[in-house]
Amino acid sequence: MISSHKNMSLSQETSQRHGGWRSLTELMVDRSRRHPDRAVATFLTDAGESQSITYGQLDRRARSVAAELAQCTTPGDRALLLFPPGLEFLVGFFAASYAGLVPVPTCFPKPGRAMPRLDTAAVDCQPAALIANRETLEGLDFKRLNAAVHKTHRIATDGVAAVDFDPHIDDSSGEALGLLQYTSGSTSDPKGVMVRNANLLSNLESIRSSYALEFAADDASEHSRGVFWLPAYHDMGLIGGILEPIYVGGEAVLMSPRSFLQRPLRWLQAISSHRASFSGAPNFAYQLCVDRIDPEHTRGLDLSCWTTAFCGAEPVRAATLDAFIQRFEPAGYRASSFCPCYGLAEATLLAAGGGDRNEPKYLDVDRDSLSVGRYQPAAQGQPEATVQRLVSSGPAADGMRIAIVDPDTAATQADGAVGEIWLQGPSVADGYWNREAVNAEQFHATIAGEPEAGKFLRSGDLGFLHRDQLYVTGRMKDVIILRGRNVYPQDIEATVCECLGEASGGPAAAFSAQGDGQEALAVVAEVARQTPPESLAGLVRRLRRRLIEQHEVDARTIALTRPGGVPLTTSGKVQRQACRSQFFSGELKTKHRWDRSILLGGNVEFPELPTTITPDDLPAVSAAIEGWLLEWLAARGNPDNGPADRDKPLADYGLDSLATMELAGDVEDWLGLELTPTLAWDYPTPAVLAPHLAENMLETGPDESASER
Repeated sequence: MISSHKNMSLSQETSQRHGGWRSLTELMVDRSRRHPDRAVATFLTDAGESQSITYGQLDRRARSVAAELAQCTTPGDRALLLFPPGLEFLVGFFAASYAGLVPVPTCFPKPGRAMPRLDTAAVDCQPAALIANRETLEGLDFKRLNAAVHKTHRIATDGVAAVDFDPHIDDSSGEALGLLQYTSGSTSDPKGVMVRNANLLSNLESIRSSYALEFAADDASEHSRGVFWLPAYHDMGLIGGILEPIYVGGEAVLMSPRSFLQRPLRWLQAISSHRASFSGAPNFAYQLCVDRIDPEHTRGLDLSCWTTAFCGAEPVRAATLDAFIQRFEPAGYRASSFCPCYGLAEATLLAAGGGDRNEPKYLDVDRDSLSVGRYQPAAQGQPEATVQRLVSSGPAADGMRIAIVDPDTAATQADGAVGEIWLQGPSVADGYWNREAVNAEQFHATIAGEPEAGKFLRSGDLGFLHRDQLYVTGRMKDVIILRGRNVYPQDIEATVCECLGEASGGPAAAFSAQGDGQEALAVVAEVARQTPPESLAGLVRRLRRRLIEQHEVDARTIALTRPGGVPLTTSGKVQRQACRSQFFSGELKTKHRWDRSILLGGNVEFPELPTTITPDDLPAVSAAIEGWLLEWLAARGNPDNGPADRDKPLADYGLDSLATMELAGDVEDWLGLELTPTLAWDYPTPAVLAPHLAENMLETGPDESASER
């Protein structure tokens, strides 16, 4: 089965009808000329303050930094971008483009953490320049970075004198690389998607036309705004959240992921107050809004302006969409605003989505039929446990062609038959940087018996088409998606075996599990026969801490088994799916099993504090804060589900990034303090954190509205 959008002829020429742009550089230069005083981006701080930059200001600053880059690089060189959330990223990105370089967005390092993604990306693409702000460059510990980073020319965007510069533009700009997008893949095998300017412009136009976003008139007083908190190194955050508003001549309203995770209400408040018409995030973000925003806090929201709400980057769940609609309909949110979509970096971003804008389309499917590769509608009255509700990702996006193909025979499948999702269109990238063998297999696939159909991208995802709607059912690969981020099992397994050290009795297996309606991580590891049984619980605690430190993920389940317990192929490779099947069926014999218990059903009560705090109050206030911290940790993060220990480091409680942000958000709500990202490193235990927070309250006092939250 092959589905094509009616505008199959979309190409670079389609974009040219809207300004003649051949590259992002031409787009930005033209936008700055047409409306130099219009805000191109606004960044919202956690404290509620905002900073804006206009098209004209961005153009001038990008020219100045590009002039500096041109003195030490050659067009076509790669430039690493290393920025915290904020407006400086835009300056660095367009400065690299203006200088003819290939921007390479990278993940901003956490305090005190290793930077494997920066290292491996640098080794892979061999950058000529590292672009960052001055504070980042001064704070980087270059001793911990590899030679590929060391040898770069380092340019601070906020340390360059204002000079003019003619941006690098020529007739081949459309075919030049506009972006090297490293997927959130394995740190041991980084893959940088080579996205050409023509791919970018095609996909930006595809997003605009698929969702009927309007180009802003040059003299318009009002224009499209999008609100996004996804990081700029994420394809949805960069292309959907930053470049798409620029493409339509609108404004990107940005906030940090930390700001959203601490207090999800901030996202919706930004949409409401800035009258944004489009925004989006992975499924987990909408669920977080349902879980963390009480109905009474929706009274001041007006979400009637939000007409396009993207939902992608991970499996979309009908229960989440329904719950979000029910919770926020009183605030003006409409079910027709939801736009479940399907995309991947290898196709620039959007591959399926849009179409008619009614309510999300669901299919109730017989669960067993999917396991044998065929969609069969659930019968009326069929037991709920045997029914799976699937959410449509929409039709093929403008300009995209979707084929459902048998991955073994390369033959197209009939309507309703499950197969691998193959993609074709002008947004599909050429391949991965320096991965010729992989590119030939993944980006140049052909349908059996149909050589005239051309080359296709193999997505590795499974799905089927029904009435021209794409339904994604799973993945062929072992990759695990946690909150929109790809987690590769081989990286987890290597960390587990290294962490166990002498206690390791063989290989480990990491695979997907389900928890709280979301995908989660399960780990099975072999331990040596001589390992004392009383030490196994301690090994689990050690594993959880290491996984959070190195990968920023926490396991839902960890099982320790005897040597030989993890199934292997005859060549010694881990059989992850077989291990998963044995684990959940009970066939896998374990020596010790730990399952995470998360008590998200109710908030931990805030104790009352004095309205005005004096030095004499500090011991009592510190004790009250410490008591609350211990109660919170016992409920949310303690691995043993017992009383929390005041002297145990917070990192030992198995708090992943989301739980850490939730804790910080609760503390900020209660005490009215603005916390720094390094707080848990500087004050690592409840015993030292509580007095620090109490001392900071001497001037501010408690937040009197906390009890209402």
